[in-house]
Amino acid sequence: MVYFLHMNMKLSTIQVQKQILAPSMQQSIEVLLLPLMDLYQSINIEIQNNPLLEIDEDSLLQQQEEDRDNATAMDRTLDQLIESPDTPFFSGGIYDDPPDEKPFKHLVSLEEKMFRQLQIDVSDPLLLKIGEFIIWNLNEDGYLTLSCEEIAANLAVQDIETVMRVLKIIQCFDPPGIAARDLQECLLLQLAGTDSSPESELASRIVRECLKELGQKKFTEIAKRLKAPIDKVKAATQFIASLDPRPARNHRPIRESIYIKPDVTVIRTEDDQLSVVVNKAGLPPLRINQKYKALIRQGKLSADEKKFIRDQLQNAVVFIKSIEQRGQTVRAIAEHILAHQQKFFQDGHSGLAPMTLKDVAEAIDRNESTVSRAIHNKYMDTPKGLFPFKFFFSQSVGKAAENAAGTTGNNVSNRTIKEQIKELIENENKSSPLSDAEIQQYFFKKGTSIARRTITKYRQMERILPSHLRKI
Repeated sequence: MVYFLHMNMKLSTIQVQKQILAPSMQQSIEVLLLPLMDLYQSINIEIQNNPLLEIDEDSLLQQQEEDRDNATAMDRTLDQLIESPDTPFFSGGIYDDPPDEKPFKHLVSLEEKMFRQLQIDVSDPLLLKIGEFIIWNLNEDGYLTLSCEEIAANLAVQDIETVMRVLKIIQCFDPPGIAARDLQECLLLQLAGTDSSPESELASRIVRECLKELGQKKFTEIAKRLKAPIDKVKAATQFIASLDPRPARNHRPIRESIYIKPDVTVIRTEDDQLSVVVNKAGLPPLRINQKYKALIRQGKLSADEKKFIRDQLQNAVVFIKSIEQRGQTVRAIAEHILAHQQKFFQDGHSGLAPMTLKDVAEAIDRNESTVSRAIHNKYMDTPKGLFPFKFFFSQSVGKAAENAAGTTGNNVSNRTIKEQIKELIENENKSSPLSDAEIQQYFFKKGTSIARRTITKYRQMERILPSHLRKI
């Protein structure tokens, strides 16, 4: 007996919402992401590839004059730094010589690669926005240091489950273990990607249930708790040791130079005021080569030649505009940081105020994605030292609490809290270390109410042992 399967086939239209970026928008995003040294390389690549782009020699002379003025102002700032030898700072910046001329290769960052993966897997604009925010907030090791609640608050997303869903998507990207929120999750993500075997299953149980004992190499105790043979436990721990606790470490582009060139310098003016200077040293001003425009007007070119020149002309205009927009955005963010973080520039870390991407986006009339891209891998050279832009962004911690004197304290930056925890532990009595509860009480007396689990979380993020393991 033979059965025939009847299939009806028909054409139908389905409306799908998908975000597609125009080439000019893609160009603008790529330029905005670039730190100063990479932007220099990108300009050289464009000049090599696009005959319609050339250096504006007249503007270059004027720019060199401005650079000399900025260098004079920087000398005043450096003199003050020399007078205050305790102030940490890195040398470099506007005094660096431009690299030798040679063909340049653009280095694609891990974040850019992940964002491309995200665009393939996700089409909904809200999910893309959440995913992009997560990707640009991974630390150097590839960990996500923000909670889903903090991400939702930053992006004004009501449903935390949506944030968690996007995070799960990103955690499936390469490299394995990326976007984990702690070591345990990082190892479990890597183990989930391995072939199922008794060894990997036991390794997962050890990480999930006995991570503390694993760190202390208490193999007998692990074997007893999991009711597993000791030799199997040791084999599983060797398997765990082959995993990478810092998944992003080997997946970032290796740069020829380890020197940092700040995109922005905060200088002290003659009237002792702080001012923002966007560094342009080594970045030549660009213009359109007028000879090619004249060729089009003459009308002696073939259709293919005209099309080539018109395409290159459009690319050149978009590239120049992208650089201008990048400079305007970076300046606007830097000026807002300078205005909002006045206390930091006076008192240092203790004066750092809470500031989020949303705050800055609203203040400079940009969207949060633009701000997130603009601060990526960019540095600000200040009288207090050289800092990444991301340093100035932090969540408010705790609620204002009434202290012993009856006054109400202010909310403070979580970065300030971390610095104060480190300082407290560095100066503690080593024979009687401070517990997390005692540190919590310290902040409460200062007027800031912080949950003990938050203290524990920040201590672990700073890789500080608990009090019973710090005791000498």
